[in-house]
Amino acid sequence: DIRIGSETFLDRIKTLFPNHSISLFVREELEVVTKEKHSELKVNPKDIDEGMWLLGNVIWEKNDFMILPDKETLFYNNNNLIGAFLSKDSSDDWIKNKRSTPNIEKKSELESNYCPYLWDILSQIPKTLLYESEEFKKGIQPSTFEGVEFLNSDNIFIGDNVKIQPSVLMNAENGPIIIEADTTIYGQTYLEGPLYIGKRSLVKPLTQIKNSAFGPMCKLGGEIDTVIIQGYSNKVHEGHLGDSFVGEWVNLGSGTQNSNLKNNYSFVEVELNNKKIETNKTHIGTFIGDYTKTAIGTKLNSGSVIGLGSMIATYGFPSKLINPFTWYINGEKRKVILDKFFNTTYHCMNRRNKRLSESEIDLLKKLYNKI
Repeated sequence: DIRIGSETFLDRIKTLFPNHSISLFVREELEVVTKEKHSELKVNPKDIDEGMWLLGNVIWEKNDFMILPDKETLFYNNNNLIGAFLSKDSSDDWIKNKRSTPNIEKKSELESNYCPYLWDILSQIPKTLLYESEEFKKGIQPSTFEGVEFLNSDNIFIGDNVKIQPSVLMNAENGPIIIEADTTIYGQTYLEGPLYIGKRSLVKPLTQIKNSAFGPMCKLGGEIDTVIIQGYSNKVHEGHLGDSFVGEWVNLGSGTQNSNLKNNYSFVEVELNNKKIETNKTHIGTFIGDYTKTAIGTKLNSGSVIGLGSMIATYGFPSKLINPFTWYINGEKRKVILDKFFNTTYHCMNRRNKRLSESEIDLLKKLYNKI
């Protein structure tokens, strides 16, 4: 369930269809964890009714569903099939035929943005947060905070029990700033919208952040630009992080920084599934999986992909592709010892009073054994 701003992809669907029954179709290995995390929803049901099928990596727009379809329709965005309205029989056939494109005449081009890659989500941050800001009430008035400067304060939304020290500048001239409840922002900090900071987060002194979204309980510091962090992660020390997507329970050591632009200004390539993907973008940073740690002074190249559960400690630039559960020390790679991984994860999560569930442990073991 990937974060797109203050919401995840799934949150957006729930917001658009609050009075509809929602079912989730996921890969078999994700079924148990998904049922646990979304116990209120059906997961991989056998009995399928007439209804809409919506791809899970699309930022769905309200305007596309002001009038719901009354006959079978295929939904497209820039020639990509992103959903459909199907009868019960067509739904059954689609599942049995391994989800090949249904033979349906009516087609509809939608505004909703298809995001096949994480960098596609990053490019939508301004639009996403502008849309989501409509759901937030004003909350605490800016005048409550002595010594804090607000630019375009009507575009700033502050939750309950937020603490902001004097000498903070919050600039919402380029987009909304949303600060969720119980967050603390220390002095000499510059925050520029569009920006979302989730509940119970911490922003250290002398921090610069813009065009980003962070889930709950993140610790933030240094220079951060065009970044999404799922939640429960630390990027709290000096160092630049730009045009990047970071998972949960990640810790970036002091001085960790990344490149998001090549010296020759050419498009950045990203390696995924043994293929080099041309992003057609000059600004691409780093993509970091859950439970990953970097040591002090780590330098990450543009277009780097670091799999979950990895540990990076190296004097130079590490490889641009690091597989999950990799212990990367000064250019040498070896597989993480699973018991040590779970021990570290326990202590990491315990600091925020969280625990891995049995189904999450089982999934991580299965992923580990595939490496």
